[in-house]
Amino acid sequence: MISICNENTRNRIVSVKERGKKFQIINESSSLVNKVTVDGCYIKEGLKCDYLFEIIQEEAVEKVFYVELKGKGVEHGIKQLEATINHCRSEHQNSEKKCYIVASKYPKSSTSSQKLKSKFRRRNNGISLFIETKIKKITI
Repeated sequence: MISICNENTRNRIVSVKERGKKFQIINESSSLVNKVTVDGCYIKEGLKCDYLFEIIQEEAVEKVFYVELKGKGVEHGIKQLEATINHCRSEHQNSEKKCYIVASKYPKSSTSSQKLKSKFRRRNNGISLFIETKIKKITI
């Protein structure tokens, strides 16, 4: 578990918001969620995503959600996510990982979007990439 730039909570709703984009976890199971501010705190230089969320079960990081809140430039957001995954490789070696980009606007079902997601999955050992517009809610 990453223990700097973090906030541990069992709140029912855990969220981050920047410039009209929002990522929200609905914590129905009251799991321990470690919210880590990556950009400017955990990683100070180079490419990095905005936040990551570690879902903790029995003192182990079971799942990790890497999150980039992006105005435009989804391709750049992908590079930021990949850099953070690589930086956290040892901490999250045995955890299920998912990546999320919440963008101002982006065509959800276009072929270019599907190709980006597929390419991302191949390059990153099967990690799924989700690209949403304005808000993304997930339930754990």
